[in-house]
Amino acid sequence: MDYELRTGERLDDLQYRGLRLLQRPDLYCFTSDAVLLANMAQVDKGSLVADFGSGSGIISVLVAFKRECKVVAVEIQPIMAELTSRNAALNGLSDDIEVKCIDIADAPKVLGKCRFDSVICNPPYFRLGSGSVRLAPEVAISRHESTCDLGGIIAGAAAVLKPKGKLYMIHKTERMAEVIAYASAAGLEPKSITLIYPKADKEPDTFVICCVKGGKAGLKLSSLIVYDEGGNMTEQAEKLYGKE
Repeated sequence: MDYELRTGERLDDLQYRGLRLLQRPDLYCFTSDAVLLANMAQVDKGSLVADFGSGSGIISVLVAFKRECKVVAVEIQPIMAELTSRNAALNGLSDDIEVKCIDIADAPKVLGKCRFDSVICNPPYFRLGSGSVRLAPEVAISRHESTCDLGGIIAGAAAVLKPKGKLYMIHKTERMAEVIAYASAAGLEPKSITLIYPKADKEPDTFVICCVKGGKAGLKLSSLIVYDEGGNMTEQAEKLYGKE
């Protein structure tokens, strides 16, 4: 197991049964969105899961550990793919997490079609050319659709999923219509959407969607308020974020 901190790295406590994660603050660090998504994904024990755009491996580690399943982590950046591998080893999950350093667009060809029970994805939120243009390339690729756009990500997920397999994705509410349209076009039926409110008096800024490959029509809506008026995490949020 690789416990040694390398130049520019830090070691974070995930606040769950001793899980830890090596990160590179100068490149890209996971956000609370990834933790929330990992904990909201209803993944069965022993199933096969693809983590599209694994970054340093936060979703892969949480899902493999908590759900006791196998995860294939897909990450295009070699340095981040290596971090995912090291974080799997750090948490004793090397046998449960396989890392593929490839573009999501190539996932169906490399991973195989109709193999996975679930795909989980915390994608880049911004279209290419939007948002900040002063980011380092390694950070920009995690925040902008510079290699595989939203439609390509969803189509790739649909291709690798088994019939009735599930896609779990978190995204900005302003792009909800796009996500639903791309999912429907790829044969993924939106089944549930959870709107994420930072506070009760704020507008929802993100949402988590679950789509089923070849699923029947029928969409359920729910909401999550993360912080109360006093700035404390709500009981519902604490449960979903999975902190001990």
